[in-house]
Order: sequence, then C-alpha cells, then structure tokens
Amino acid sequence: MIEKARLLLQKHQRWLPFALGAAGFLLYAYLSWHMSRRLATLILDESMYVYKGYLFAVGKYVPYQDYGPSTNHMPLAFMIPGMVQSWFGPGLATARAFAFFTGLVMLAGLWLAFYRLGGSWWAAGVVWLYVLSPYWQEIFSQGLTQGIVNAFLAWSFVLLIGKERHTWQLILAVILGVLATLTRINIAPVVALMVVYIFWQHGWKKGGWVILTGALVGVGVLALFWPGVLKFISGWLPEGVLSFVEPFRSPWSQQHLPDGFSYFPISGWWGDRTTLQWSAFSAVYETINVNFIPVLAAAGTLLFWPKKEDWPSKYRMRLSVFLSVTWWLMAGMHAWVALSGTSCRFFCMSGYYSFFNILALLLLPAALPYWRKEIPVWRQGLSLGVLFALVTAALHHAGYRPVRVGRRWYHFMDTPIPRFKNGAFIEGETGPLRSVFESKLGLSYDFLVEKIPEYLYWLLPIVLVLVLVPWLHRLLKKPLNLKVSIPWFGFAAFLVLAVTLAPTTVFYKDTPNLVCDTDVVATHEIVGAELSQILPEGSKIYWDVTSNMLLLYLPQVEIFPQQLNTGFNYVRDADPADSDEISRFSYWDDTLDGQWRVEADYMVVSGERLDNWQGLIDAGLLQVVDTTSSYEECRPSGTRVYVLKRSTED
Repeated sequence: MIEKARLLLQKHQRWLPFALGAAGFLLYAYLSWHMSRRLATLILDESMYVYKGYLFAVGKYVPYQDYGPSTNHMPLAFMIPGMVQSWFGPGLATARAFAFFTGLVMLAGLWLAFYRLGGSWWAAGVVWLYVLSPYWQEIFSQGLTQGIVNAFLAWSFVLLIGKERHTWQLILAVILGVLATLTRINIAPVVALMVVYIFWQHGWKKGGWVILTGALVGVGVLALFWPGVLKFISGWLPEGVLSFVEPFRSPWSQQHLPDGFSYFPISGWWGDRTTLQWSAFSAVYETINVNFIPVLAAAGTLLFWPKKEDWPSKYRMRLSVFLSVTWWLMAGMHAWVALSGTSCRFFCMSGYYSFFNILALLLLPAALPYWRKEIPVWRQGLSLGVLFALVTAALHHAGYRPVRVGRRWYHFMDTPIPRFKNGAFIEGETGPLRSVFESKLGLSYDFLVEKIPEYLYWLLPIVLVLVLVPWLHRLLKKPLNLKVSIPWFGFAAFLVLAVTLAPTTVFYKDTPNLVCDTDVVATHEIVGAELSQILPEGSKIYWDVTSNMLLLYLPQVEIFPQQLNTGFNYVRDADPADSDEISRFSYWDDTLDGQWRVEADYMVVSGERLDNWQGLIDAGLLQVVDTTSSYEECRPSGTRVYVLKRSTED
C-alpha cells in the first residue's frame, strides 16, 4: 500500500503539489477573512498602531512629538496602517482588510521561498501548515505588526535564496529587511546577520553594495522623523554613549514588574506556584506550545546537524547556518526581553516568536533532508531529553498539568467502595478506595494522595517520547526501510503530529485572542455611529476604553493622546512637579489624570471599566448621559460603552 501511494505521487507530482498549494491558499484566504471579521479587539497593540497611525497620517499629530501619542515603536509600525486608514477610510473594516491582504502577501512569499529552496511539495506543505494553524491565522488576521514584518521578510527571502543571486536581488532583499526593521526594531539582528551571510556567500563586492543601499534606505526613512525618533532609539542605546541622544532619553519607562523582582534565589519562590516567577514558566510553556513546529525545526537542526560531506553544497550549508544562528539569537533575545519584564509581563513572548518563525520554518526544506540520521549514543540521549522537555512543555500549556492530575487522582482515591472485613463485605458501609492501600499495604495518605500523582504526571510524556517513539520506529523500520536513529524519527514524528493536531485543543488553547460568533467589524461600526451621535463636535473626552478602535469613528472629538496606551505608560507615585515632563514624553500620572477628568467634557468608559467609576456615579458627581450597544457581542457587558458627564460644574 505504501509503495502504491509512492508510485501514485510520483505519477502526478508535476501538477498535484501545485493543485494542493492553490487549494490551500484559497482555503487559508477563506479562513483568514472569516477570522478577521470575528476576532475580538482584546490586544491593545492593534488599535494603537492603527489609530495612532491614522492620527499621524492625517497630520493631527507628528510621530515622536512632545505631548503627543506615545510612539513606542519604529515609525513604519504606525505609518503603514495609518496611511492605509487615510486612503481607504478609517475603521476596523479597513484595518482587518489590510491585515488579511498582508497575510496573503506573506503566504505567497513563503510559498515561493519554499519552492525555490525545497521544491513544489515543500511549498504546498508550508501553505497547509498555515491552513491548519488557527493561532497563526489569529496573529495574521489582525492589524498587528507581525503581518507587515512577515510579509517583508517572506519576500526578502524569495530574493535572497539561491546559490547565485544578482546584486539587485540582494539589494532588494536587504531593503525589505530594512523596511521590516523600520517597522519593528527587533528585526535588526536578522538584517545584520543577513548582510553577514551575503558577504560570506556572495563576496565583498555584492556585500558592499548591499550595505551601502540598505544603510541609505534606513537613514533616509529615519531622517523623515528626525530628531524626534531619537526618543525611541535612545531606549535601545546605553546611557552616555552618544551625548546628542541624551536630551531625548525619557526618564520614565513602562512598568511591567514590581521593583525587586528576581528569579534568584530560587528557594524563595520554587515551592509557591502562585508567584510571578511561575507565571514566567507558564509563558515559556505557552511559547513552546503555539510555536511547536518552529521550535522542533530549530532544535532538530541543531541536534542533527549534518556532517560536512552530507551537505549538497556550501551554499545550503551557509544558508542553514545563517537561519539557525539567527533564529536561536532571536529566540534568546526575545525570551530575555519578555521574562525580564523589560517589554511586557511574560506573555508577549509567544507572540514575539511569530516575528521570526519564518527562519526556523525555512530550516525544514533547507536542512531537514540532510539531518544526521545516525548520531552517537550520548547525543541520542540528549536529543530524546530535549524532545521530552518540549513535549512536556507543550502538554502543560494544553492543560495537562500536575494540579489537574493530582485533583483527578484525589477524586479517584476518594471513590467510595464497600468495606471488606474477615473475607466478607460489610453491608451498608463504605470507605474511600485509598483505605484499602493504607490498611493492606501500609501506604501513607501523603504517599497515596500527594506523591503518586507527581509520578503519574510524568507517565504520559514518558510513554509518548520514550515508549511510543521507539515502538513506532521498530514497527515501521522494515515497511518504510527506515535508516534513521530513534531520536531523528521522534523529531520527525512530532513534527507531523504537531501539524496534524494544530487545529485541536492540544495546540490551540488559551490563546490571547477571542473569536466571536458574530461580525465584530459590523458591531464596531454600529457603536461608532452611536457614539458619533452622542458626542458633540469639538468634545474633549477622557478615554477609558480598552481598545482605541472606536476612536476611528469619532473624528469630531479631542482626546488626551497619552491615554492611548492605557495603563502601560502610566507613571505611578510620580512627583507632581514632574507632570509636565511626564506629559512631554507621552506618559501620564495621577496629577494629569485628575486634571484631565476636570477638563474633559465627557468620560467615555467601557463596561469592563465601569466599576472604577461607579462610586462617583452613586455619589451623584457623575451621571450617565447615554449608553451604546456592545461593540463585541461575545462579551456584551464588557464592551457596552457608557458616556458620563459631571453632574455639576466645579
């Protein structure tokens, strides 16, 4: 049967992978469009990029200006979606349609990059990988910078991949990489190492042209935002390195973790699963789970790195070195940023990896066919250990956790059974199942209820990795003529399993997004129209809604722009004397908060924030002027918008 399937594929290999790829592309388009219309606006970043970008595009504010919105990323992160809003009309519909379009551009680039690197079957495979990965569809169906960056990078690799490249192709590849960096600065290491690879593979002459043109494009774009852009760049430079930068350096930064947070000493938190440190571990588990395929690809390539003589060419070896080194560097850098609280409180880590997962995915056609099939015993043990750790982490995020195993085991041990004495059942009397083991085997309650679940928890990953993988390897060795080690087979098997199970709760659970049953674009437009009727022309509003998307429908209002980042740029316990400087650097504090509440004509509050205002409403200091419909029907009470006004003038 296997041989028949192989012959059938060979017979139709000229057209079948292209047909499968085209079908997958159309299906992805359908799923992505459906997702773009149903995703709730839970992630603040989306509305920040879109609305701030719109304000910049229409000239209401200038990026990085004093007392303006916090321009906390590179300029193209805001200007690209903002210009799209200004061209096609402001609103969530435009934002999501653009996300849908960039997702298709990205996938088309990936198909072509994989085709050039591995052929038509690999190209079809990457398309279906995205078809089967609803979490990635969530990421690339929102107005987030991941879509823009990945579109740039995918087509950059289309131009980069190839043993021989024209100078213009390499120049365009790096220019696209520079544009990705001008969107998100975290892509800078990718571009830097791309240039190193070009020097290594294509020589000094082509490398020189690449560096010159890439630098000119980068400097040229940044010059448009000079010198205000130094406010952002200063945060990435050590203090005192460049004196002219220091006046633009903000004394304040976003606060994500409490002062004094540390992972050391471990003994201070290891035994308490409720600590922030354990939340960091959960973020690692989530990252491995939702990025399981790229993580397996990167780890497998490192563990089974081909021998020098096994590479078909120096070009493919050099490309694989570039992809592997860059992915691991980016993975480590983003893990440090997330887990240290520098950029967020841990859970942005999984989303960060979607910026550069393309590097690990490209390792599949670039290096997997040449993975070392036989490795020393010590390396086999290491490989199985790594696979065991990755599978355990993925299962943990999927819900297979010690506390749940323990809870179920406790209920099992507490199952009532008839009591038994002197060889006969005692009628009408029952006792817990554990009593049998306690009385007959002398086992303690602590061992039965507390210790055994700890051992049971490890049973599933042990069976999957250390029992099932070797058994399947032995079972399939003769029929498939396998000539690979057990760890090699294990990594390949879990890659296939991860693709297959991507749409299931094993790899699609507890994502930061919420998919509604109704069209959120339509409900945003309804609520936007309602608010437009409620708020008079020229109204100054205090904005306390967790998404800024509704502001796209309110061109007639004036806002306090520092509020657009909600509490992420709120300076707590600030000296009132610093309030002006805080405002100048696009932060806000208690003093500004109180001042704006007095200056505002209206307070616009979402249902999920209403409790913070209820005391003032009950005291008669504020009154509810009007209430809108819910802008997301999947969370109706939280997304109803309340317009408040002071009951009496101060």
